[in-house]
Amino acid sequence: MTKNFQKLMRKQVQESLNGYINLLDRPTPKKGWIRTIRNALGMSAAVVAQRLGCSASNVTIMEKREEKKAITLETLEQTAQAMGCKLVYSLVPIEPLDKILEKQARRIAQKSIAIINHSMKLEAQGLNEKQLKQQEDDLVRELLQEHPKKLWNNDYEV
Repeated sequence: MTKNFQKLMRKQVQESLNGYINLLDRPTPKKGWIRTIRNALGMSAAVVAQRLGCSASNVTIMEKREEKKAITLETLEQTAQAMGCKLVYSLVPIEPLDKILEKQARRIAQKSIAIINHSMKLEAQGLNEKQLKQQEDDLVRELLQEHPKKLWNNDYEV
């Protein structure tokens, strides 16, 4: 993939996620969505079970699994449909995607520059704070332009 295409794709993904960002501050109901929606609709476990083609005890088990975060997406989706709902599933980055990439590039840049600067200090050629910051910023830009996939390799070195 070309760099411009990757950047465009990242921008489109970010734009599609922007509508979900306000959901980050909303906690999941303590008893889970199945029980919360079921109770809000006044549905018994038996009614949901009938719509799902299972027993009421299975609905209770599903609710407990959801509380423990041990329920499958398939089960959640089927249960949502049985209650006249739609499951909306998304991973919502805590920060914009570009910011996450920049932070990762900066970690790598800081590590690389620290190693180089240490060697230079041993030779009495160390950089001052302003020079270090400029080198770091330059390296971050370079990493973001040239090597975005490599940013996530544990063994990546500049």
